[in-house]
Amino acid sequence: MDSSDLVHHILVIEDPAFVREIHLNAATYSLGRHSSNDIVFSCQKTSRNHATLLRRTDVKTNLCSYWILDGDLQGNRSRNGIYINGKKSLVHELKPGDVVQFSADAIAKYKITSELPNNVIESKDLVDNLPKVRDTAVNKETVVSLNENPRNKSKRLESQQTALTELSPQPIIEIDLYGNITYINSAGIVNFKDIHHQKLSHPILKNLITQNDAARDSLTVREVQVDNKTFRQTAHRLPEKKVIRSYIVDISNEKTLARELQQNKLLYDQIVQQITEGIIIVELATKQIIEVNSAISNLLGYSAAEMLQMNVYEIMAESDKFATILRRVVADKNSFWGECFLRHRNSKPIGVKLKIDLIGSESEKICLVVHRLKNNYSSESLQYSAVGWSKKEIFNRQLLTAIANAKRSQKLLAVMFCKLSFLPDIRAAIGTKKSEQLLSTLGERLNACLRAGDTVIHWQDDKFALLLPQISGIEEVAKINQRIQESIEQSFTLGDTQVTTQSKIGVAIYPQDGTDVEILSASANTALERAGKNQDSFQFYDETMNSQALVTLELENLLQQALNREEFKLHYQPQINVSTGEIEAIEALLRWESPELGLVAPGNFIKSAERTKLIVPIGEWAIRSACIQHQKWQSQGLPPLKIRVSISSVQFQQPNLPQKVAEILAEVEIDSRFLELEIGAVSLMENIDYSRHLINQLKTVGVGLAVDGFTTGFSAIEYLKHFSLNTLKIDRFLVQQMTDSPQDLAIVAALIELGKGFNLKVIAEGVETKEQVELLRSLNCHNMQGFWFGRPLAADEASKLLRLNDLEEATQELLEMPEEELAEEQ
Repeated sequence: MDSSDLVHHILVIEDPAFVREIHLNAATYSLGRHSSNDIVFSCQKTSRNHATLLRRTDVKTNLCSYWILDGDLQGNRSRNGIYINGKKSLVHELKPGDVVQFSADAIAKYKITSELPNNVIESKDLVDNLPKVRDTAVNKETVVSLNENPRNKSKRLESQQTALTELSPQPIIEIDLYGNITYINSAGIVNFKDIHHQKLSHPILKNLITQNDAARDSLTVREVQVDNKTFRQTAHRLPEKKVIRSYIVDISNEKTLARELQQNKLLYDQIVQQITEGIIIVELATKQIIEVNSAISNLLGYSAAEMLQMNVYEIMAESDKFATILRRVVADKNSFWGECFLRHRNSKPIGVKLKIDLIGSESEKICLVVHRLKNNYSSESLQYSAVGWSKKEIFNRQLLTAIANAKRSQKLLAVMFCKLSFLPDIRAAIGTKKSEQLLSTLGERLNACLRAGDTVIHWQDDKFALLLPQISGIEEVAKINQRIQESIEQSFTLGDTQVTTQSKIGVAIYPQDGTDVEILSASANTALERAGKNQDSFQFYDETMNSQALVTLELENLLQQALNREEFKLHYQPQINVSTGEIEAIEALLRWESPELGLVAPGNFIKSAERTKLIVPIGEWAIRSACIQHQKWQSQGLPPLKIRVSISSVQFQQPNLPQKVAEILAEVEIDSRFLELEIGAVSLMENIDYSRHLINQLKTVGVGLAVDGFTTGFSAIEYLKHFSLNTLKIDRFLVQQMTDSPQDLAIVAALIELGKGFNLKVIAEGVETKEQVELLRSLNCHNMQGFWFGRPLAADEASKLLRLNDLEEATQELLEMPEEELAEEQ
């Protein structure tokens, strides 16, 4: 007999309304005043979600114990806390005789016994003669009160339910599994007068049983046409009653309104496209462009599709000025009409008259109406030349604003001084007029090297000042410098004269090199002087940054070559169902074998690949290569396993991702159900509407979708409702910490329950010890992946593993590996 069967865990709950003895045998219990809890208090001084019980099994003795946590699994604490034997506690392992106090009137006593008391009733014995019962949402032990008459309770609940359904204005119908109508409320009789006569031929019942049988979760949602009306029918099976219950809503008006809106939208689009002024509609919260007409896309040199992927600041030559105007429009709930500069695709500014209005029922959008100025110049006192330069004071004003923004958002910014070499000699050789032409052309080239929102001005004589108001790191500055140097190295054609020159650049970074305008400018100037003395083309004020930037640039240059030189490889790691011992899927993991750098871990090159957007072709290569390998395994007669491939956040932001995946599947001729894409939770939550749209497109392609890096916060759970996913992965960090941290254990338990609640397959990553395997198994997680089962293998080795399906041999090979090699594999 299992030692765990010899003892029973009993929790005696005492509050003003009840005394209850509860037999604990489930993995988790929630306790609190709210009715959604597994154990409900009647005392108003307890919190809505006061505490949580977690079961933990000792893998050596197979004995389990219960831990109590203050609050819920989402990290919310109770108002008054919990007291164990008179001492306040956040987390506590319960021991026989412990007294837990939730409030002055609500306490619990914990005990362990070899025999169940007579007044504790098991779930399997509960039929009609129960005292007060409440079934939990996850089929845990039923909580039993010892003080109520079960027959009275049952009759009262039945009468309440009947009254509610009869009062409902929406039809409610129940049929048994043979199609006989067992219940129909008054609204149902009024709306479907001939349903008793037509029976299963009636549109509301036709094919319902068949469709419900096929539904994965016994839930069917469909639209049904009855005469000239459209109804939405939501039907779900009630196994305990052996019936299918339908809730039906008349959506005829919604359908009519949707058709009218669609017709109006088509008419609106036709009118907008004919207007000669440029029209831009922007989402106020995100500043994302959501609609444009052909006039503005033609003016700025983009296609409409390209502009719909842009932020409005990307088309503003004076982004700080636009931000100030927009804040004023929003604050005053007023309009703006004035002159400003937009940025053309080729980076040249275009002078326009701009009207800004808030639109939408809650002013949630911005409408920009653009009229181009004939001479491309602004008539305001604040003037820009045709290359986008401004005066020193304007630059300093922009820098001051950028510092304030960077301080508030805790971001970096960069000030760069660029000095043209040999200008006095060039001026003497070609004359003043051509020298001015040279400076003007240099200004245009510098402008073309910058990003949307950056600023360049002619500071003085041979020096230019550049402001990068928001940077992700020094490597971004180094990349811009590289573009500038390559641009300036190309000869300048000035009429019939060719001029070749060089430049020096000095850079200061906020906040480490200065926190105000004067110090940052002085630091950038010092770096410029140092570049001149050291015969370098480029210098940071902080000299340690120079070597960092060089390493980053070298890495990015090697990454550019790696794909063409076929240096990327895929290794494969099995994902196991520990209940059956079978390999259920295999994950493809990216590796870079560089001739210059050796084996480069993904963590050391993925960020650079994302920053340079090289991750997009690399990610497509990974998906294609994994599919090709899957087909090879199929041709060898190996089991048709699902193969999983991770996609990066940058790759996920590509609107054509579903199309690319579909093309790869068609090219390789692989069934889409064998491919599952793994997406980070952060990527999903960046833009809910976009993510939902892209996921729906991927589901249409037919691939599976997994999410990792998920949290148990309320907002995260709310977001999860929006997405049609297949798999939820538990991060390796949580798995490795859970044996020593009750908090991490609570998170893991919550994620497992969350996944089951959303009908997702739950996979634990990074499983390395038997203790972790047994603990996950005790929490009802049976799908795992990690070194305990097998290290990532090259394709040939993975083929042998799949052919033998011998995990014990692979595990033994892993255990014999040196520690340094094991760490390298991870």
